[in-house]
Amino acid sequence: MTANKINPYEIALIQMDCKFLDIKANTEKAITNIRKAAKHGSKLICLPEGMNTGYLGTHISDMMRSAETINGETVKTIKALAKELDVFISLPIICNKGNSTENISILIDDDGEIVGTYSKTHPVGDEQKYFTRGTQYPVWETKLGKIACVICYDICFPETTRLLALKGAEVILVPSAWRASHYFKEWWDTNLACRAVDNLLYIAAANRTGISGDEKFAGKTQLCSPIGEKIASCGVDEEDILYGIIDIESVAKAREFNTVLVDRHPEDYSEILNSYKKEA
Repeated sequence: MTANKINPYEIALIQMDCKFLDIKANTEKAITNIRKAAKHGSKLICLPEGMNTGYLGTHISDMMRSAETINGETVKTIKALAKELDVFISLPIICNKGNSTENISILIDDDGEIVGTYSKTHPVGDEQKYFTRGTQYPVWETKLGKIACVICYDICFPETTRLLALKGAEVILVPSAWRASHYFKEWWDTNLACRAVDNLLYIAAANRTGISGDEKFAGKTQLCSPIGEKIASCGVDEEDILYGIIDIESVAKAREFNTVLVDRHPEDYSEILNSYKKEA
């Protein structure tokens, strides 16, 4: 952790509806919510997946065509806002990288500078046709602790968060556009709690609400503690801001008491890699 660390601190998870392909309206709504969260005292503010374009799984190609660059207006606007308000902001956008389009999340610090980016490593459905998947799992050392990110469907894969935990992550952000159909709402709760207790860290998940096309989103934005407890959660249908306290010292305490990360036997896990080699 950096010398000028802040602990504990308040996190704000923004649960909002997004208008499909209306970047201006979505950005304006995000700005309003960010200002409200900063006024409340939050130091880390997180937005849901694909905040700029909105999300519709049957129209991923339209999202791709509306993708912005990392130097585009949305990123410039949110960087300036982070500096003005002296807050960290997790900004998930559909990003045009020239030779590829990626579903990414950008961590911006309280100086308005980009700390780093994460590209969704497990695209789902038609995302696999149009978006290039990420292959890197960064952990960012900040004054708010060691922060990492996965995006929506990534949380279903224990390997993603375990890699980040082994790199020292203390807080994992999960910007999402998680749908409400079938048993997905229940799957959401289980995945978040399991990934938290599996790795003894905070899981902070900001999910979409509302309806896009024929897709209804699950809401239930929530913060899980390093022992897998649901600290706080939003409902399904309302737009809201979920506030919670991050205490990085509780991560160290949980890992001191629960030795699950120490008692692993990675020498036995070669079968996982061997299985992958056979599939390839």
